Amino acid sequence: MPIRLHIYVFSYNRGRYLENCLNSIQACIPGSGVTIVDDHSSDKHTLDVLAKWSNMFEVVAPVKEKFDKKTGGLYSNMNYAMCDAAENKKVPYVLFIQDDMQFVRTVSGDDLQSIETFFEINSRSVQFYPCFFKASIMKKMDQWHMDEAGTAYLKNLELSYSGFSAVGIFHVNRFLKEIGSLDGMERNIDNMTRRKGIQKGYAVYPFMMYLPFTISYRNRKRALMHKLSEFVSGAGFYPIQLMDSVQCKKLLERDPYLLPYAEMFLKIDGLNGIKKWSFAGGTSALYEQGGYKRFIGRVINRFK
Repeated sequence: MPIRLHIYVFSYNRGRYLENCLNSIQACIPGSGVTIVDDHSSDKHTLDVLAKWSNMFEVVAPVKEKFDKKTGGLYSNMNYAMCDAAENKKVPYVLFIQDDMQFVRTVSGDDLQSIETFFEINSRSVQFYPCFFKASIMKKMDQWHMDEAGTAYLKNLELSYSGFSAVGIFHVNRFLKEIGSLDGMERNIDNMTRRKGIQKGYAVYPFMMYLPFTISYRNRKRALMHKLSEFVSGAGFYPIQLMDSVQCKKLLERDPYLLPYAEMFLKIDGLNGIKKWSFAGGTSALYEQGGYKRFIGRVINRFK
C-alpha cells in the first residue's frame, strides 16, 4: 500500500515555474493530494496559473507572519503546512517542493517504500531529501555512508553536515517534536538539528530537482543589481526533461557508491556544453560560474 503523503507546493510570483512544477506532479506522482501554498503573489500570470489549477488542487494563501529577509514568507507558510498536515490532512509524511523545482521521473512504489523504510531505520532523521547532488558543490563518497537499507546517504558524523533543508519529505510527528515552529534563518535551524544529532538523508535514487539558472527574489523583491546579476549569469526558464527509460535505468542500476549528480543524469534544453549548473540566484550564481562572471559578481556586490 502506498504511504500516506501530502504534497505542499510553495509559490510566489513565478507563474511559468509553478506551472512546470504542477505539470511534473501530474506526470510523475498522479493522484497525490496537493496543496499550493501561495505567498500572496501579485503577478498576473501567477494568479492565472493559481486560478487554473484551483479546480484540481487546493490553493491557500495563509495570513502573513514575521518573515525572514531572504526567504519572504516561506517559513511561515511551512509552519502552516506542517500544522495543516497534522491537524487536517492527518498524514504521517509531507513533501515540500518550491515552484522553481520539479519531479524528474515517475515516483514508483519502490520509491515510496524506500521513504518509509528510511524513517523506520533512521529514528533520528526528520527529513528525506529526494533531490540530486550538484556538480557545483562536489562531494566525495568517503565523506558519506549509506544507511542499513541502502535508501539514503548520510554524512559521516565526525564531519560538518546539514540537518535541515526547506524542501524534501518530512516525518510530520518528528518534525513537530524535534524542530517545532520554524523561526529565523535556515542556518540557525541547521545548527539546532546538528546539536540534536538529527541527520538529513539524501536519496540514493532521487526523483526531484531544482531548475538551474532561475529568476529569484530577495525580500520579495528584485532589486536592480539583483536583476543585473541574473542577466549576466544567464538566468531564465530551463525546465528539466522528464527522464526516459534509458536515463532511469542509468540512474537506478548504477553503482550506488556513485553519487547522483544532476548534470550526469538529467537533460535540459538550452544548457548544452555547460558542465556545472548554477542553482543559486543573484551574485551567488556568478560566483559559482567562476571566471569573468565571478569578477563581475564581486563588482556588483560592491555597489549593493
